[in-house]
Amino acid sequence: MLLNEKAILVSPIIKKWNPRKVDKALRDAVASQYGVQSKVLSTSKKLVALNENVFGRIESVDKKIRNHCFYSVGQGCTGFCVPYDYKGKHLLPTELADAFKARFNEYADERERLVKQVVDSWDVIVESAKEELKDLFDAEDYPTKEEIASKYECRFVSETLPTQAYVSDIEDPRHGVSESDVVEVQSRTKSDVELATETATRNVSVLLTHLTDCLKNDKTFRDNSFDKVKNAIESFSAWNFNNNPELAEVSNILTDAVSTIDNADVLRKDSTKVDEFVEASDKASDILNNLDGVI
Repeated sequence: MLLNEKAILVSPIIKKWNPRKVDKALRDAVASQYGVQSKVLSTSKKLVALNENVFGRIESVDKKIRNHCFYSVGQGCTGFCVPYDYKGKHLLPTELADAFKARFNEYADERERLVKQVVDSWDVIVESAKEELKDLFDAEDYPTKEEIASKYECRFVSETLPTQAYVSDIEDPRHGVSESDVVEVQSRTKSDVELATETATRNVSVLLTHLTDCLKNDKTFRDNSFDKVKNAIESFSAWNFNNNPELAEVSNILTDAVSTIDNADVLRKDSTKVDEFVEASDKASDILNNLDGVI
């Protein structure tokens, strides 16, 4: 199986109407009142202050989509992907694609319900803003009820990894392109994948190090510390694109280690389980620390 059959690229497309707006006229008025230059001030107004809750909830869902669908690395992140080009594309193992889509659709449905709530009550929202903002109200700041729905979008696009980056014996179809240029393009693309998969490997190592440090030194740790480790272990084998035997061994070691641990409380109460988990984690970490990446 080719690498582009084992992983895909996914990019989020999330758009929304901004319920805040910079008001230069207000800035100039404040500057004049206090006798300062306008360039030292920045003023904005809340366009929907009385109805801000629903817009805040939409922002919360957007954050969940980023942190629990796309981002697997970082504080509070439990997603399925790692950054690919740091321009919006993320590398997703095809083995995790169904789980990714299910979670994304769950959040997208929640978001759609909130957007419908905004659209259905739009006339009331604008009228409330007019009463609250008084002379600062500007009808031009607000889309029409027909326009507001189009300001919101929530989906993702998928694309395959370029085949030519991984199959060296494919003849380049571009006439006149030098062999050195082809090699350079292939190497650059492959490096993107290597960097992305190294991130996935490093993420597991970091999570293990944090939890085992807590266990070895009898430090307090959150339930989420164990949950993130367990989730990362369960998906780790999906990143072994080339069936690397050492990575397969790491996956087996860690999977066995967490198979008898239902939750974080087990590690807090059972010293034998702690010793077994720490030993397995140290063994896995030693292997990971000697690898350059997953592929």
